[in-house]
Amino acid sequence: MDYKRNFTPSDDALIRQQAVSGISLKVLAKMLHTSRERLMRRANELGVSLDIDGYDEEPADTRARRCSDKLIDPLLERLREIHGDRN
Repeated sequence: MDYKRNFTPSDDALIRQQAVSGISLKVLAKMLHTSRERLMRRANELGVSLDIDGYDEEPADTRARRCSDKLIDPLLERLREIHGDRN
């Protein structure tokens, strides 16, 4: 697997929100196309503490995140704030 070497501002926003969103490191690394070790290094560079408590024992949820009944995933909402709504 070819791992990402450069992180975008959107990637950094997802890393900063990891502990709040409860997304596992395994899933976040998969979403960002990088390794868990590289993800942890980037979090350290950003001065962010990642939540590593047992979440990685669960299987990775690779389903697409969806907006339904006007409830929006907080990470999606943050990305919309950063990049604007393109719909």
